[in-house]
Amino acid sequence: MTGRIVAFALLSAILGALLDGLGFKSKRLFSVLAFVLLMGAVVQPISRIFDGIIAFSDTAGIGDAARAGAKAVGLGYLFGFASDICQGLGEGSLASMVIMVGRIEVFLVAYPFFEGIMKLGMELLK
Repeated sequence: MTGRIVAFALLSAILGALLDGLGFKSKRLFSVLAFVLLMGAVVQPISRIFDGIIAFSDTAGIGDAARAGAKAVGLGYLFGFASDICQGLGEGSLASMVIMVGRIEVFLVAYPFFEGIMKLGMELLK
């Protein structure tokens, strides 16, 4: 799979350079499309890894926390990729907003566990 991904990336770069030389105005959009296609190639293996982590954590009895952790990591990557795409398209302020919203979303995923820890701490202090 690695060889195919590298070959696709190199062919996309060459095609992008050719299109740019021919005066193609939407080279950035072409790059985003190539990125989306590249990400599509790794979605299934990443999904299998996360499924394995969740199955192992269910066995260990920490399934909910592992799901939240996996979701937070996935959200971090997703919002990071979206921000990078916005930045690459010249939309710096939109990229900053995507990162800010991503941080809020990760906080919302983690908040129930933070609240539980705080309640446990309050009970221990009583």
